[in-house]
Amino acid sequence: MQKKLMFVFLALIVFLPFTSVSAVEQEIPNFEYRPATLGDIEAFIVEVESALNLQTEKLSEKYDGKKKKIENHQTVIAFNQVIADAKDLRNKVKANGSNEVLKRQFMQLQRLHYSVMADIGGAEQPNKILVGIKFAGNLGLGPIKLSIPNIICPDQKIGSRQAKLEAANLSKPGKKGSYSVDELAELTAYEVSRLEPPENHLAYTGEKVGNNFDKFLEETRELIRKIDKDYARFDYSYAKRVLFYDELQGEATSPKITTKDRYGLKWKLKWGDEVHTDVAMTRLYIDLGGLYTDLKFYSGPGETILILEKAGKKDAVVTFEDLATALLNSKFKFHAHRYLLPEPVLKDKTGRILGSGVVDEKMAEREAIPAEKIGCFYVLFKECQLSLFNPAIKRLGGAALSNVGAVEDRVARSSIVFNTWIKNKDMKDDNSRVGLIYNAKTGSFDRHAEFQSDLGCTLGGLRASGDLNKFEKSLVMLMPQSINFSMRPLYLPKAWKKCTWADARWMTMRIASFKREDFERIFGDSGWPVFMQRIAIEKLINRRNELVKAFKLEEDGFDKIECDPEFDFAVKVKSGTDQVVKHGKANAKSATVKKLVEEIHPEGLAEVIPRGKD
Repeated sequence: MQKKLMFVFLALIVFLPFTSVSAVEQEIPNFEYRPATLGDIEAFIVEVESALNLQTEKLSEKYDGKKKKIENHQTVIAFNQVIADAKDLRNKVKANGSNEVLKRQFMQLQRLHYSVMADIGGAEQPNKILVGIKFAGNLGLGPIKLSIPNIICPDQKIGSRQAKLEAANLSKPGKKGSYSVDELAELTAYEVSRLEPPENHLAYTGEKVGNNFDKFLEETRELIRKIDKDYARFDYSYAKRVLFYDELQGEATSPKITTKDRYGLKWKLKWGDEVHTDVAMTRLYIDLGGLYTDLKFYSGPGETILILEKAGKKDAVVTFEDLATALLNSKFKFHAHRYLLPEPVLKDKTGRILGSGVVDEKMAEREAIPAEKIGCFYVLFKECQLSLFNPAIKRLGGAALSNVGAVEDRVARSSIVFNTWIKNKDMKDDNSRVGLIYNAKTGSFDRHAEFQSDLGCTLGGLRASGDLNKFEKSLVMLMPQSINFSMRPLYLPKAWKKCTWADARWMTMRIASFKREDFERIFGDSGWPVFMQRIAIEKLINRRNELVKAFKLEEDGFDKIECDPEFDFAVKVKSGTDQVVKHGKANAKSATVKKLVEEIHPEGLAEVIPRGKD
């Protein structure tokens, strides 16, 4: 007990300085979640119209009355969409009364309104000391808090008491409508776990688990091409090749800058311990059945050319030293020199690094760089992550994970299994997002989507992300009456606390549907060396196997996938062989590992530098 209290105290000391940026709950306080009565819909319309008027006034002042800029702002578009849909819903309720379908539509409208208010800045910023104490408790007691009540006899009827605890709006493929509480009571826990969330879910496609990401990329690319004639020939590879410096992202939690590509679209360029994890996990998320995610790509040595600014304007980032100084003096205190490719390098007479080179006429012609950039310095990095500001979505604020229907939703509830499986410690509202996706048929942003937007804080230890040596091979802790997960989270959504055995088993069946080749494809895009990819894969499969056993998936034909999380791996070198992996961990003494860290992966492989110390 004394050791446990000491751990909580130390966790409080360690994480308290970071609570304002990395783990603030960011929920909207006192948000009223209304039932779908006619009076409530009327009151909701008035509330949203009032919020729209107030926001329009603020934007008018900000943009000096520029009408088009105000009308195209994501919050204005979203508010107008909410109002139009709420009025249509009001007419349906007036004509025929309320029903389960209309109630669900109203819930989704309120979730959209919640996210708009979060985008505007209505989220709560609680007392840092109280937040630190709460997070320290989560960290210290995480494996106790992260639990699912176990079902000893899942082949028996669950009864009315348990039926009332199950998620709402569950359905069976081919059955019209969702199951009532009385109908659920007559099913076994196995049968309840096989039911699906409703169609047109905001976060879940219902697609079969597998390679869904390639299709997602293609469909998103086509939407981008239809948004504007300037993007008619948009291509991911071409867009990522040349980027122009825009500004330092001072409010972020990881070192990053914004840039623009040759189409004029904005990209985030990011370094640090989440470079690999965010790329791999976004693909895993879509392949699992996620509806949408941010477009993130790994860029290896020299693959992306960053062109800096011309001298002239105040505080212009003209040279690499300007960029490195700005990053070092920012709150990140980030050492960019470690990420610069050592060759080629252009220096001035004093030894200051100007860049990797200077844009000349031949380079401008070869890379389709505008003539006005001739004479600018460019920079090549060992590695970085690129994230597109997708013009085909109006991105809004955080998704409600503890309110507005989340606690009754199977997808939100069962996300505890997905997030503990990949060890996502920072699951707060603001790390899930809401957006309106462009609809090519209507020419409007009217497709409502919710998604986990920040999946970088995964596959690691207590501090560093992507620290595969500290990513445990084991996940499940079986207790006398519960199935617990060995993770120490910063935040516990209320939806997770309502997750039932059937909810968790449903998600486990989706996770168990992945094959080894799926993991190999996903991690092939991560930018990690092959042996690091295998460390992640073996551990994820072992954790998957534990879930299969704990939730009795053999009943549905799922078997264990052979894996070896304790594997050894050696590579051939001139002197013989080099042991790059020992007992399932990257070998810090390996010459190959050291060389890869020096030449490509500055954040580390065997020992990963957390973002606060990079």
